[in-house]
Amino acid sequence: MAIQKTEAVLLKKKDLRETSLILTFFTRDFGKVHGVLKGARGSRARSGANPLFFSLDHVVFYEKKKSDLFIISQCDAHKTFLNILRDWERASVAYYILELTDVFTEPGESVKPVFEALLNSLVLLDGNKDPRVIARLFEVKFLMAMGLWPSLEDLELSKGSLSTLACFENDSWQAASKINLTRDVGEEIKKITNGIIADNLDRPLKTAKIFEQA
Repeated sequence: MAIQKTEAVLLKKKDLRETSLILTFFTRDFGKVHGVLKGARGSRARSGANPLFFSLDHVVFYEKKKSDLFIISQCDAHKTFLNILRDWERASVAYYILELTDVFTEPGESVKPVFEALLNSLVLLDGNKDPRVIARLFEVKFLMAMGLWPSLEDLELSKGSLSTLACFENDSWQAASKINLTRDVGEEIKKITNGIIADNLDRPLKTAKIFEQA
C-alpha cells in the first residue's frame, strides 16, 4: 500500500516496548486501522507524537511487510474537543461511543456513515448538548450505518418514543440533538438500543458500568 493520509478519530491505544504505541483509529477513508507509532514515548519522544482521545487527527500511514499493523508516520491533532476532557459525564459517553465503534467494526471496512456518526457525536458532546440525547442519537445512527437498526413499524413503543426515533433516523445531527428527551422516553429508547447491541456482542462492553447512568 502506498503512503496514505486521512482524517481519523482515535479509538484505543496501548504501549509497545519502551517508546512506541499501538493505535487503533477509525478513519474517514479507510475504516478502522491498527498501526504502530514509533518514538511516541520516553525521554526522547517526539513533540506531540502521543495522540489524545476525543480529537480529530490527521494521520499518515503505510503498510508494514509481513504484519497486520501499519506504520503510522505522522499523527497531528486538527481539532481537540476540550470540553469533553473537562466533563466526566461527557467523557463517559464519549468513551462508550469509542468502544462501541471499535467492537462493531473490522479493519479495512470503510463505512463513512460510521465515521460521520463518530465525529458528529464528539462535536456535539464538545458543545452544550445533553449527553444523554447524544448517546441515544449516536446509537441509532450507528446501528443504522451498520445495518442493524429495525424498522420503526416493528417496535412496540409509545408515541413519544416513536416520534423521537423518527427524528433520530431522518433529521440532521444538529436538528436531532435539540430534542428534549424526557426520562421515560429516554429509558424506553435506551432499552431498545441496548437490547440490539447486547444481541450482537459476545461480551459486555467494558464501558457499560461507567455509562449506566447516561
